[in-house]
Amino acid sequence: MIYGILKINNMIIKEPVLIRIYYYMPDYCSIIQEFSWGTMDIIPEYPRINKFLKHWHENIDAVIASVDIDPYREYNNEY
Repeated sequence: MIYGILKINNMIIKEPVLIRIYYYMPDYCSIIQEFSWGTMDIIPEYPRINKFLKHWHENIDAVIASVDIDPYREYNNEY
């Protein structure tokens, strides 16, 4: 499977994406927490994830330490 923007009949297809946000609260800087979220988004622009991160930055007190964005991959369980 090719990851990226898929256009079928001039339609943009969204693909599954997993985002992991590592953050801390200002009062507890030594405790890192994780927020995981799976969604459908357009790869590689990620407009939905960018909108969510902008909302987080403007409205949530928690400070983002890092963000990992991974498209879902199909894994083969053969050894």
